Amino acid sequence: MEHDADWPARYALACTSLHAAERVANAAVYPHWLSADHFWYRRSGESGIDYVLVSARDGNRRTLFSNDDLVAALSRPTGRPVDRDAFLPVRMTIDREAASATFDALGGSWRFAIGSGRIEAIAPRTGARGVPSPDGRLLAFVRGHDLWLRSNEDGAEWPLTTDGKADLAYGRLPIAMRVLKEAAGPLPPECRWSPDSRRILTHQVDDRSLGELPITDYCPANDGPPRVEFIKTSLPSDAEIPDFRMIAFDVESGERIEAEYPSLPAVRMLDTPFSANCVWWSSDGGRAWFVHVERGEKVVHLVEMDAATGACRVLFSETSDTYVELGVNVYAPALIEHLPDSEELIWYSERSGRGQLYLYDLRDGSLKRPITAGPLEERGQVRSILHVDRDRRELLLRVGGLDPVDPYRCKPCRISIDGGAMTVIGPELGDHVIWRAGEYDLAAVDLHGIDASAVSGVSPEGDYLVETIGGAQSLPVTLLRSRGGAVIAELERGEDRGLPSGWRWPTPVRATAADGVTDVHGLLFAPWGVAAGASAPLIDFVYGGPHIAFTPKSAFTGGIASDLGFVEAMHLSALGAWVLILDGRGTSNRERDFRTASYGAVQTASDLADHASAIRELARYNPGIDLDRVGICGFSAGGYLSALAALCHGDLYKVAVAGGGNYDQRLMWHCWSERYHGPFDAETYAEQAAGHYAAGLSGKLLLIHGLMDAGVNPAHLFAFVQSLIDADKDFDLLLLPKAGHELPGYALRRRLDYFVEHLFESRPPAPIRFESTLGRRAERLGAASLAPTDGQPAADAQAVP
Repeated sequence: MEHDADWPARYALACTSLHAAERVANAAVYPHWLSADHFWYRRSGESGIDYVLVSARDGNRRTLFSNDDLVAALSRPTGRPVDRDAFLPVRMTIDREAASATFDALGGSWRFAIGSGRIEAIAPRTGARGVPSPDGRLLAFVRGHDLWLRSNEDGAEWPLTTDGKADLAYGRLPIAMRVLKEAAGPLPPECRWSPDSRRILTHQVDDRSLGELPITDYCPANDGPPRVEFIKTSLPSDAEIPDFRMIAFDVESGERIEAEYPSLPAVRMLDTPFSANCVWWSSDGGRAWFVHVERGEKVVHLVEMDAATGACRVLFSETSDTYVELGVNVYAPALIEHLPDSEELIWYSERSGRGQLYLYDLRDGSLKRPITAGPLEERGQVRSILHVDRDRRELLLRVGGLDPVDPYRCKPCRISIDGGAMTVIGPELGDHVIWRAGEYDLAAVDLHGIDASAVSGVSPEGDYLVETIGGAQSLPVTLLRSRGGAVIAELERGEDRGLPSGWRWPTPVRATAADGVTDVHGLLFAPWGVAAGASAPLIDFVYGGPHIAFTPKSAFTGGIASDLGFVEAMHLSALGAWVLILDGRGTSNRERDFRTASYGAVQTASDLADHASAIRELARYNPGIDLDRVGICGFSAGGYLSALAALCHGDLYKVAVAGGGNYDQRLMWHCWSERYHGPFDAETYAEQAAGHYAAGLSGKLLLIHGLMDAGVNPAHLFAFVQSLIDADKDFDLLLLPKAGHELPGYALRRRLDYFVEHLFESRPPAPIRFESTLGRRAERLGAASLAPTDGQPAADAQAVP
């Protein structure tokens, strides 16, 4: 028992550790390209934020302006001082000549003259809510549930469709995804213009036959009675699911040409064919191609459509005994690239056992050649396509599996589309991060006020790369490199500007899975404030989703894993516990057999048997790990895995905290469940439900769930709770009436309390206020960037010198 622990000090350290990324400067660089050889990025200078212009040809840099310059300029039209420490400009854009910057702040939109410091209020920017035609004359946008066009020449607007409805909408997401992604406002329409701007291809999404799941707001803002919202969704047992009718429109005549092909089922996390990068036009605008992924995702077809008649034909198909993977991450666009001039398609496939690229002829659908399967067949795997050089017929790729120690680390490579050897152009040790617009790991960058869709680690013509090289045991460095591999300049080196005293970097670990053969990889965080060799508990910090790898490969490089997973593990170790993050079998970013090991048994994703085997192996080399005091925690799929640990592995895990868990895939979106657990079958689906194992609970279990969670409906929680009640099992429950799919600061503090009380067998300190990392960023973004400071609309201000 640890009654003598200085818990107030440890909680303060845990709180500070959650926001450690704020204490590291210039670890992440987000390039915004102005031309083929110039870009700007935001950096932390000695006295605040600076905006820096870089010449990629020689690496020369100059500061354009600073946040202090913006604050000084804005203090004049607002009539009162702007809080320098709270100020955060949002959606910054700089014109091609680097003469002016446009941004949102203080409730309005502004244009700042970089040379003179003059600032003026401009009409509020509506954001990227429309899709411009290639010739720039028209803008496609959604109004209500219909697709509209606007002339950029005279502002005239007219509808392309007039019969759209909430459950039969044009150019929109399925309703279940709309609720999550359109919370902050309308999105651009799901559509694609033909190169000649004569036609536009879109879809009509059909949600009409779906069932509903309720979300109840028990504490509405007006203090009125509870409010219930019924969200149309589809479950794996449902016969009807959302689908997309593919439709082309002739812009001048308004003629509607429907594809003579069945509607496409919503798959890949309710992605649309457009957001999934699965729609392309021919160079003359006469044909279009789209990918049809059948329900269950075992069969995929590439379909050609005649844009004038709607006639369709299947060019080629691919099948799998599990599911066909079109890219490394289901949240990101598919790794498929169209070559319009040569009528070819670069296609991602795992048919060799690893993710590789293949070249197809779009005239007849024939396979022309493998692109990467030869050079990478032994251990490499394509993780992203960074750039397609159509003139040189070369690809810039980010490739995993080339590191002899860690198969997850990636390096930039160059290879010819026409075959041949692959060249590694970034040989340095570590994980090489090169941003690709739209990728999942950029999701948190919007909360820094940065438009993630404008960020790219590769120049527009592919001549230069900006790559951040990092690891789990040091701060990263960012290099500017030529496409040939030469280092042009070191742009930034991460700086420690106040990491907590005694900061301890984790140790990368490799252990043997429960099968006795397979290597599994993770990070082990040593306990803070515990003497070497002294006994301490271990907390297994987990995620149980087959669709991602959870272990950060580098610290503070700006992605979700490095920004959130890394610091949250450090936050837990501040209690004085060992913390393990591990990717067991059945998770992504490895060979196909490793990832699909959990197919049909999603309860084994990041296999708990692998975790248990690794923990016992690590304890042999780290005698301070107390195997009698092992806990586990996680959120979402990690909550599900934590609950399963308490139910099925109580011999090892004595304390579990499960947050926002998807405890029963029968209640999840059909596409997630069917992709990872297979077609619905009552018996096999019963076996994955956490409640199926309720009788096995032997330790302490805390369940945390937001009642406004539209991502994992609270029905998951309550069905599981009833199973525990039916099994006469004791457990603890924390309900968050206003929380969605999140763990707010209060829940993070209660999680620590639970471990202190039941894993350390001690008494938690008096409560202190915690802020979650994302919650803190979102609050700052909303309060500092969007709220007017003087009670007047910012647009009323006049231009001032």
